[in-house]
Amino acid sequence: MQAELGGPLAQDPVSVHFAYVARYGYSDIVVQNDNFLRLTPYTDRYQTPADGCCDVATFPAGRKITYPDRLGNVVNRVRVTYPHQELIIVATGLVGLNDAVPVASDASVASLSYGLEAQEFLTASHLVDPESVRTIAQEACGNVPTLLETVSNVVRWVHENIRYERGNTSVNTIASDVLQSMSGVCQDMTHLGIAMLRARGIPARYVSGLLTRQPGETHAWLEFLHPEHGWLPADPTRGITDLNGTDYLKFAVGRDYSEVPPVSGSFVSRGEGWLNFTTAEVFFDREMVTADDALALLNGS
Repeated sequence: MQAELGGPLAQDPVSVHFAYVARYGYSDIVVQNDNFLRLTPYTDRYQTPADGCCDVATFPAGRKITYPDRLGNVVNRVRVTYPHQELIIVATGLVGLNDAVPVASDASVASLSYGLEAQEFLTASHLVDPESVRTIAQEACGNVPTLLETVSNVVRWVHENIRYERGNTSVNTIASDVLQSMSGVCQDMTHLGIAMLRARGIPARYVSGLLTRQPGETHAWLEFLHPEHGWLPADPTRGITDLNGTDYLKFAVGRDYSEVPPVSGSFVSRGEGWLNFTTAEVFFDREMVTADDALALLNGS
């Protein structure tokens, strides 16, 4: 069944629980820790968080306010003022995932037309400059005339040519540097894919979330804008354009990673801070997942 822009998909969702945990350490006492946490599942036609069943917390506890940003991401701002040298962040919840994405009709690239709301996803953002990859985008796509073919060619090119390798990039690595090194992690491959699509005139945005069947760190993929079917997902890291909806759990969307990191913020201390450990897991067969279950994942550290 083809879904209209923003409309629901017609099948029963698959209910899953998730648990996320991160532990930060500090070399001296922290007297204030102020963080923005984007760890609450996104609400759209692909997934529906259960009412009142998603929670984000810190240890030590802090004052929390929750609000939606302009793109519909749920942001939890938590300010901890209790003195500490370790901060643990946990997120848990129940989400209904649709097991399919829309079956989208193809469209001519030459005929694509988008409104003003799409323009920010066509132009340069902090980590993605389409002009810097325009030549390779042309080489990857050739003269393919349609939207879905263009997306497929870009995803395949990134998957086949960029080597998955840790340690060569950081959260601040820009798309053109990924092309220079020809290596990176999921965030980098997603940024390069986004830049290439924007260079071809296709709005594209960054998605932060989890791979439901692969416990570990958060994952990144992209969404491109179809003029009739809305935002559709693709994963350059895995080389997939026909995604199974139950394989992915979405936290947040933005122009690039710099707008939607799972955790961002600042702290007041005479010392330095670092991320000690982070992991996440999605459960298809649990009746409940609590903060204690998330904390138990620290045993893997």
